[in-house]
Amino acid sequence: MVKYYIAIIVVVFAIFLYNSIQFRKRELEKLRKKIKEGFGTPPDREYEAAEFEKIAAYYKKNAENTFSIDDITWNDLDMDSIFMLLNNTFSSSGEEYLYKILRTPEFDEEVLKERDKLATYFQENEEETFKIQEVFARLGRTKSISLTEFIDRFIGLGKRSNLKHIIMDILLVASFVMLFIKPITGMVMLIVMVFVNIGTYYKEKAEIESYFTCLKYLMDMINCGNALIKLDNEGISSYIDTVKSDLDKLKSISKGIFWISMNGNSGSLGEIIMEYIRMLFHADIIKFNSVLGATQSNLGTVEELFMTFGKLEVGIAIASFRKLLIYTCKPEFTKEKIVSTDEIYHPMIANPVANTINEKRSILITGSNASGKSTFLKTIAINSILAQTIYTCTAKSYKTCFYKLYTSMSLRDNLTNNESYYIVEIKSIKRILDSINDEIPTLCFVDEVLRGTNTIERIAASSHILKSLTDKNALCFAATHDIELTNILENIYSNYHFTEDVKDDDVLFSYKLLSGRATSRNAIKLLNIIGFDKKIVNEAENMASNFSLNGEWEVL
Repeated sequence: MVKYYIAIIVVVFAIFLYNSIQFRKRELEKLRKKIKEGFGTPPDREYEAAEFEKIAAYYKKNAENTFSIDDITWNDLDMDSIFMLLNNTFSSSGEEYLYKILRTPEFDEEVLKERDKLATYFQENEEETFKIQEVFARLGRTKSISLTEFIDRFIGLGKRSNLKHIIMDILLVASFVMLFIKPITGMVMLIVMVFVNIGTYYKEKAEIESYFTCLKYLMDMINCGNALIKLDNEGISSYIDTVKSDLDKLKSISKGIFWISMNGNSGSLGEIIMEYIRMLFHADIIKFNSVLGATQSNLGTVEELFMTFGKLEVGIAIASFRKLLIYTCKPEFTKEKIVSTDEIYHPMIANPVANTINEKRSILITGSNASGKSTFLKTIAINSILAQTIYTCTAKSYKTCFYKLYTSMSLRDNLTNNESYYIVEIKSIKRILDSINDEIPTLCFVDEVLRGTNTIERIAASSHILKSLTDKNALCFAATHDIELTNILENIYSNYHFTEDVKDDDVLFSYKLLSGRATSRNAIKLLNIIGFDKKIVNEAENMASNFSLNGEWEVL
């Protein structure tokens, strides 16, 4: 009979083990398919609003004493969308490092060339790239807080004793032994100790959950580093050498790593058994307390490992980004203040119209509503950031110098501070003027200068603000509806425009950049197309024509 029960247990165990192995195999196949199909295609990940706070943590910690893209510029250009298009990463290290470099343009071309070298390797060796992505996918992302925030919190965490947990472990083992000496007493002891140990486990675990989760992620990073070393990839040998050096310094943490680095969520038999052992014997809490001091003294090494992983994943993200686009180029940097580009396009537009420009002067763009002015400004601005961060431009050629970049484009009233649109606007422009210095040229973009005030003062103030920008160490790309500015500033700004055709009560835009100032308007035509009363449209057209001829408005 005993043999019969043993046989049943063995069969059940074998079935469970087989199902566990098959589950892991299916999950691995799904992951490999996702990696292969995802490379060179837009990432399909959906983001929660709170995620960007976590993603931005590494950037915020390292933003001091370096130029960074400020919030106004970042939001004007919708750089969150550019980040999401680029973010073909699988780990927190990758996405946090990617966000950080997009917010902090480089002024050292050698750093950019190293990023390019890595990205080019991944472009040319896709199978090796997929293996590396698989390693980072197993590492994954932290859920609650970023690793950067964890490091900051960890610094202030004091030492923790394991004495209580060791005593409970001894009593639990003693209750097992007592089962064979005095079964009833042993059973009572065992039940009591199981409840006490599990209850204490969850209470203690809750107190250190945020630290515990991130320390577990650190353990997973150590596993990830070992997995990268095992790949023996010559193409990333310099990065692997750094990983080896860091792991050597973290040996004191990695001993007994499996107690923390495994979890019971994947369904494997081994992981489920380990989870029960943790609950009963507090193995992971004991490990956490024992490596606390070693971790605190090696936080610099942890950051270096984090950064190395980030560099590798950013290289893969750049390679994937280049593959998904119509065409890209590498920027050419010069000491001359210039923006010269051929067939440049906006990376977020599905069927973009490309434009070409070669300018050493500031430019003023005029044109009708919705003709392409703002999109062109954003296209140049985004590519300026991409050039100085991922050494990639969405153009056939792009020649520029290293710039600090600012925009003043998509502003709105600040109701929290009780500020009107005009106040918000002039503060935005003043921050650009205040930032200009003789050390690094500034490239700025202004859409509809001072639109928040009356015509006479707007033209007077705008002309002198725009002139002031060119008098200093800056290049300005501005868009306006005020044709008067194209005459006032023609000696210091090059004029460009966008135009349109009206056919069969429809406005057709070419979105092509043309030299010179605009000669057409479409605001009143759009009233007609939308369906406004003909009388309103005709009288408005007559009034506009009279003003153009006489320079005075008709009194109604």
